[in-house]
Amino acid sequence: MTSAEQAILIVDNDDSTRELYQRALSQSYQVYTASDEQNILDIVHQHAIQAVVLEPGPPNGRGWNVVSELKRNPNTSAIPIIICTAQDERRRGQALGASAYLVKPVLPTLLLQAIQLVI
Repeated sequence: MTSAEQAILIVDNDDSTRELYQRALSQSYQVYTASDEQNILDIVHQHAIQAVVLEPGPPNGRGWNVVSELKRNPNTSAIPIIICTAQDERRRGQALGASAYLVKPVLPTLLLQAIQLVI
C-alpha cells in the first residue's frame, strides 16, 4: 500500500487547525476529518484508517474517552493514535496507549514525521 492509499483521520474542533493539517497531509495520504469525537468510530469502521490525529479537547473532554474506546476495541486497538494538543498531559496519553504525543503549536512537517514513524 502506497502512502497515497493510506488513510489518516484528523479530529480537531478548530476548523483552521483541521484544514491546515488536512492540506499538508493530503499530499501524501487520503485524509478524513472530524470536528468532534462522535464521528470517529463511524469513520474508523467505514475506512481503513492507518492513524488517528486527535485533539482530545479540554482536560475532561470526551476525546480522552475516545482514545480509551479505540484502544479497548479489538477492531481498532492497533490503529496508532497521535495526540496533538495544547495540553501537556503526555503521561495520560501514554497511559491510554497513544503512539505519539505532540504539544501545539505543531508544524505540519513535524506531524507528518510523527505519522510516518507510527505507521
